[in-house]
Amino acid sequence: MRKVERGENIDTYASFKKALKLLFRYDRDLFSKKTRKETLASRMAIYLTTFFGKEWFVDVAVDGADLLVWDRKDKIALALFLSKDYISALGKEKARSFHEERNSALTLAFSLLSEKDYILIYRFETEFVDYMHLFFDAGFEEKVLKRCLIKDDKDDALLFRVRKRKTDSHHDD
Repeated sequence: MRKVERGENIDTYASFKKALKLLFRYDRDLFSKKTRKETLASRMAIYLTTFFGKEWFVDVAVDGADLLVWDRKDKIALALFLSKDYISALGKEKARSFHEERNSALTLAFSLLSEKDYILIYRFETEFVDYMHLFFDAGFEEKVLKRCLIKDDKDDALLFRVRKRKTDSHHDD
């Protein structure tokens, strides 16, 4: 099993985020159309290619992942799984299994929810899954929602506490 340096994952995630910004800047109109996820993955691959050196290949629809950044041998810098809706339990299990079996340095899934002002990002590790919102109308600000241990993450969808939007500066204590 290849040991991945923390800095390597930080750089890879930063590249993913930059590519996602480009996808939103130039291809956002594709999100509201009946576009296949392969089209979006292909656009994402174009943007990701600019952030990785010549030793890395960015390929779409390889070995069950929607997109891979890899050396086409045994090193995978980034595996992406894409959905235009919330990712199902089966989809999460597929990404988790890929992460463990292929020893991907960073495995992410993201949901492009057309009616929301954020992207839901799932980051898979051996022991846990992180859930994050990336708000695209707020300069791609991130908010980590929660970390679930694999054994505790059995639900098909996240359940969030509904909060009433504050309309004035008064607070209920």
